[in-house]
Amino acid sequence: MVVYEDLVRLFKKIAQVHLRTYSIHTPNPNVWVLTDGSIESSLQAVALAKQLSSPDKFKIKTIVASTKLQMFPAIIQKYIVQWSAVKHTDALGKLPWYLRTKDESFDEALPDYAIISGQDAVPACLHLTQTLRGKKCFSGYPNIPFINFDQVVLPRYEANAKMAALGPLAKQKNGIITPAPLLDTTTTLYKQIDQMIPASFSQGYTTVVVGGHSPNCRWYSEDAVNLADNIKRMVQNLDDKVVVVYSDRTPQLVKDKMNKRFAEFDSMASSVITWDSTLEGSTSSKLTRYENIIHYSRRIVLTADLDYACAHAISKGKPVYVTFGGQCRSYLSHFYRWMYDSHLARKLRLDRHNHKSTGHDAYSYLGHHVTWGDASKVFQMKHTMSFVKGEIEEIRREKMSGHDNFNSSPDPINIE
Repeated sequence: MVVYEDLVRLFKKIAQVHLRTYSIHTPNPNVWVLTDGSIESSLQAVALAKQLSSPDKFKIKTIVASTKLQMFPAIIQKYIVQWSAVKHTDALGKLPWYLRTKDESFDEALPDYAIISGQDAVPACLHLTQTLRGKKCFSGYPNIPFINFDQVVLPRYEANAKMAALGPLAKQKNGIITPAPLLDTTTTLYKQIDQMIPASFSQGYTTVVVGGHSPNCRWYSEDAVNLADNIKRMVQNLDDKVVVVYSDRTPQLVKDKMNKRFAEFDSMASSVITWDSTLEGSTSSKLTRYENIIHYSRRIVLTADLDYACAHAISKGKPVYVTFGGQCRSYLSHFYRWMYDSHLARKLRLDRHNHKSTGHDAYSYLGHHVTWGDASKVFQMKHTMSFVKGEIEEIRREKMSGHDNFNSSPDPINIE
């Protein structure tokens, strides 16, 4: 009897080792990127997807909450989706009334991992929970308890300010708190500048990325007019070319006022072009064009509500200048103080007079700045991405081996 029990235990261990070995050696797992289509959320989800799979094995699927569902707070959306999903059995076929897709449809190849990012993509994740058996990881702050996901990855500067809404940090399970945002560590080769950019811009240009009003960075259309005036100074005083990027956060009123201001300056017609990212046909083409624009830029100017876009530009080795930083509060204020202290970003300060600045930096002319900081050292990009990948794969191995510690409510992980 004792020998029989020992044999049973031995066979169980062999089966567990076999499953664990299979999961470890699964090459290029199938990964879905479920995103709301915005530049910031899509970039960070894709960065994690590239770590978990090869570039040609992940699929971007833009699925968002319907207009009707967006009328409700996030926690109410959760209950509506969970109640409705029980009745909607065809999870991978026709989408229910509370979801809509922009450019991608589901297929039958279920993913090993689903990376979700963007507030409006949360309902899609909750709906697909009934069907998806792979790991579901949310990048960013979901505005609902973390227990609804297998893992939530959140940078420390954001977690410190936002976790209070869900309870003490120590009580929020399934969290990976990183020292910096998730940033792509791979290198993309661009053969040529985007065809949208005129040939006259080939010697270099400044990219201005425009966001929008947020509760933690309150700037308005009047401020946008001031930004347009600053762009005029870049062209007239600094002999610059400018590409203005309107993001998914940019209100139509801001676009109209800035475009109207540009039209008033006849001399700017050949020196300023605008790109409305919301008019792109798919999320993939939007990201490709955006990263191409950033790649060929000499410097990046951003509105302060775009913290991830700021970190992304810094990670690409670009000088970054921030406008409307004085209107920031909460986690955005912490983030930009960190960037300024690390010498990774500077405040946009253009001289109003038509003469060359005597300072070292014409785009932030007040005072003398020290050398730009080292982004790889400050962000710890490779270490952070490697650690996050390891933690996500470890949870998957535990499930496949039968030792599912997920339900044991592990403590959140902090990367030091």
